[in-house]
Amino acid sequence: MDVLTDPLKTKRWPLTAPWMLLVLILSVGCASHTPPVDPDVTPQQPSANDKVVVVTPQGTDTLEPTVVGYSEPHYEDPLEGFNRAMFGFNDVAYRYVLIPVARGYNHLPSPIRTGVSNFFSNIREPWNSVNHALQGEGKLAGRNLGRFLVNSTLGLLGLFDPATHWFELKPAKSTLGEALAHHEVGYGAFLVLPFIGQTDFRSGFSTFTESTFTPLEALTDRPQTGYWQIFNGYQQAVPSLLKYEELKAQSEDPYLYFRNQYLQNLLRDQQYKKQAESADE
Repeated sequence: MDVLTDPLKTKRWPLTAPWMLLVLILSVGCASHTPPVDPDVTPQQPSANDKVVVVTPQGTDTLEPTVVGYSEPHYEDPLEGFNRAMFGFNDVAYRYVLIPVARGYNHLPSPIRTGVSNFFSNIREPWNSVNHALQGEGKLAGRNLGRFLVNSTLGLLGLFDPATHWFELKPAKSTLGEALAHHEVGYGAFLVLPFIGQTDFRSGFSTFTESTFTPLEALTDRPQTGYWQIFNGYQQAVPSLLKYEELKAQSEDPYLYFRNQYLQNLLRDQQYKKQAESADE
């Protein structure tokens, strides 16, 4: 990357390190993953013996899998005290700052919000390609590069998506966290970070790496790159922020509710991958 080879940029890097921490905090799009729906893969229903055990400093909690069946997996929450403190901080920040701003952003004309989303989705296509390549998915890696070339030119720097509408090159996002999971790197432990919310060590590392080494550096210099990354993370978070209060009201212990919801997403991701691999055999 330029930041590693350009002496001038290297000198500026220490001054922008706090911005990169904010990038990690606000890049919430990588915190959880929703797999695509494959009509040829039918999710396995949970059996009566399936259970999920969460190990915490206070003991163990058991939750029933509501999305897919998965035989007795164990998840770690050794930082529950820290996580609960961060959850409380986030709750205040969401309700009094981020959610009101999200409501205002959501009132912008739809074409503007779509153009912004398209632009940042296009910027990350090189990362999608690398992550698919790391998983041995050459066809998808090539599609990502094709989308990047088409949308960066015909799509006016990605503001529009002719790759999908004209050339039927459908989006195929992949994160570094998914690439690590493909190579059986564990998620580490459940973690709540300021602003970013529910995540885990593997996904947090993925977010930090992809935010630090971003193709945006080809268009902007630091610290402007950090500002754009913060805005990107926030605009991705808007849909989740707008649902936060509604979801929070569904439980007497919101921390447990959101933690279990996140763990259910991990179950779904693992089971979907397992079934997709079985379908390909």
